Amino acid sequence: MLYDDWRLVKGEFVSTSRPESGGQSLLRLINSVAVLSALRESGPATITDLARATGLSRPTVEAAVDDLVAQGWAAEHQARQRRVGRPARRFAFRGDSGYVLGLDVGAHRVLGVLADLNGETVHMAETRVDPALDAEARLAVVRDVGTRCLTSPGVERSQVMAVAVGCPGIIAPDGTVTLSTVIPGWVDFPLARRLSRSFSCPVLVDNDANLAALAERAHGVARDVDDLVYLLIGRRIGAGLVLGGRVHRGFGGAAGEIGLLDFDTWERSREALLGPATGEPGRTGDHSATERILDDARAGEASAVEIVDGFCAVLARQAVAMTLTVDPEMIVLGGGLASAGDLLLPRLEKHIGDVCVRTPRLAASTVGQEAVVLGAVRLALGAADEALQQQARAGVAARG
Repeated sequence: MLYDDWRLVKGEFVSTSRPESGGQSLLRLINSVAVLSALRESGPATITDLARATGLSRPTVEAAVDDLVAQGWAAEHQARQRRVGRPARRFAFRGDSGYVLGLDVGAHRVLGVLADLNGETVHMAETRVDPALDAEARLAVVRDVGTRCLTSPGVERSQVMAVAVGCPGIIAPDGTVTLSTVIPGWVDFPLARRLSRSFSCPVLVDNDANLAALAERAHGVARDVDDLVYLLIGRRIGAGLVLGGRVHRGFGGAAGEIGLLDFDTWERSREALLGPATGEPGRTGDHSATERILDDARAGEASAVEIVDGFCAVLARQAVAMTLTVDPEMIVLGGGLASAGDLLLPRLEKHIGDVCVRTPRLAASTVGQEAVVLGAVRLALGAADEALQQQARAGVAARG
């Protein structure tokens, strides 16, 4: 890493290895990257604030801020003028200095979100698709949604610093969809490589449940929870794992594929509550049968309660397998059935408590139907952070 041969002494980084040519430029580069990171985390800040946050001297911070302003990564923050006295100058990271694109590719829709480098949504685009759409046609829709996200706000492709895509299935580390039982034809499908033809920046692909877990940890009920199981429940079931604050994908990307555990039993309980998987309605389709069962169960109608209880008993087996393995702090129920948390969570808690040594906290997702695409934005922002630091280093080096 860049900092390995440097340590902070009296407010400046100094080399712990033998001095080499260009050492001062490297020192300046390190200081600028440190200030850039502090500025992104803190929001508008004074030179004094940044010196305190980085441990660097005031003159060093001033020089670094000058570099960042010249490169377009930072700008002076125009605060409201006070009546008395001259306010300290404040600087802010320019979120509009770059963008990231998040995409959620599902059976029935493709949803895209363009966000700035502060994670603020700039534009959103969505296309409903036929669940039977073939692989190439679906990829064309993904490209079209991405283009629409950029076109409306007038963002150039060169300004996009990272793209991340979430989809159901097993995803290899190189962004190949090894297997998806939900999207036709996406078997050994090199999604990252194919989509990279449309973008000059890094393109990342991850399982939808993993990304939903990221979004829940960043924005929802699991904010800052380091050990989390996110159950993505609907016409299919999957789990996203966050362990030690990082998504756990497993050796081949198959971690969390709990729907394969006692598949036939799961299918029977799922169909009883949600109906057959074939001909699944879209968002605007008819969910009345499921809603009627849930309403009847809330009213205590015996047959509806039996259906809900059976569904929760099977779901709990999957959750127990995860709980006994990783001992999470929290289990979050997400997906289409999150809104039925009042019915499902107490039953799940009882079933899990009957088996497990310690029952995790259970909660329904508060992020909603955009969880996957917002998780994709978070993943893209992580890749953009790395690219941002590389560009800042290059900019400082070019300025000498």
